[in-house]
Amino acid sequence: MELIILAGMPASGKTTFSKKLNKALGYPVLEKDEIKEELFDVIGFENYAQKRLMDTAATAVLLRCADSLLSGGQSLIMVNNFREDAKPAVESLLEKHQCKAVFIFFGGDGDVFYKRYVERDNLHLRHLGHVLQEHYPPHPGDALEYTMTREEFAEKFEKLGMNEFHVNGIDRIDVDATYPEQIDVEKLITQIKAHL
Repeated sequence: MELIILAGMPASGKTTFSKKLNKALGYPVLEKDEIKEELFDVIGFENYAQKRLMDTAATAVLLRCADSLLSGGQSLIMVNNFREDAKPAVESLLEKHQCKAVFIFFGGDGDVFYKRYVERDNLHLRHLGHVLQEHYPPHPGDALEYTMTREEFAEKFEKLGMNEFHVNGIDRIDVDATYPEQIDVEKLITQIKAHL
């Protein structure tokens, strides 16, 4: 039984890589953003504080689902841009299951991630609930675009510890994901297998 934790900054290529890892290993992928999208559509939010609470809830659901799969003997890939306050829960999960585990961190240049993040939102490549900050679903007459400033990006992601999240007690692989197209995917997958 194996657990692969894939973490890192927004727009660092975690989702794209997790799909390649899924294809190579056949392990199911649990991703927090997919859980959040369901919460956006079913519950929605009316202010930024509610959106943050939804993020916390999605992380809790992610970890609960991972716990259930591991309890059933299922290996998996877990993807999230973890905040530092999630560390105790992740470490508790690892302690409970004593499974083979590896932590892959997609780090790099925050300025590049910010530009990619804004570009992705402007191209509407993600669920609208991720883009809008004050409420979802949008109210009649609302603009369906929101351009986050570099300062907001730092406040909402970097200062919450997403750019330096780590897990004690398991192997860690650091990946420079500044330019995801430069990552040697096959080499990284081989490295992950070796750690497991």
